[in-house]
Amino acid sequence: MPRGMRRAWQIATAIMLAVCLLMVWQSLQLPLTDRLGPGPGFFPLWLSLIGAALAAALLLWASLGAVTGGEAPAILPRREGAWRIVAVLAGLALVAGLMTELGFRLSMLLFVAGLVVALGERRWWAVALFALAGSFGVYHVFNNWLDVVLPVGVLGF
Repeated sequence: MPRGMRRAWQIATAIMLAVCLLMVWQSLQLPLTDRLGPGPGFFPLWLSLIGAALAAALLLWASLGAVTGGEAPAILPRREGAWRIVAVLAGLALVAGLMTELGFRLSMLLFVAGLVVALGERRWWAVALFALAGSFGVYHVFNNWLDVVLPVGVLGF
């Protein structure tokens, strides 16, 4: 592996390890349990510990020269990938702006349908299935089973 490529892997994984360790420290500031079971710090702690372990393993792997590959991959996506990224970010911004007016179900219906299309799906029934499951299905799970209140818009959705 070229020396510059190895250095890039080491820097990237070291940054990821530092971020995960910061998240471990921050999650320890929250209670790990409450009277009902896992508390607000339980999942962030375990996810950041897993991330830190994987980042440390990748850092070791990169430092020992195990990362292979002839040509360095492109950092920025090509035209189609860039348009998909822009579409997803624009959709997220739109959802954030419309959530209080349209409510969770309708805004997520539009976002998930657009996301599925942006990711390349063209069959109308697949787009509709994912959009309905990702909006009305997720709302039902959070509202009725988990007792988490999600925004309801002016139309009652």
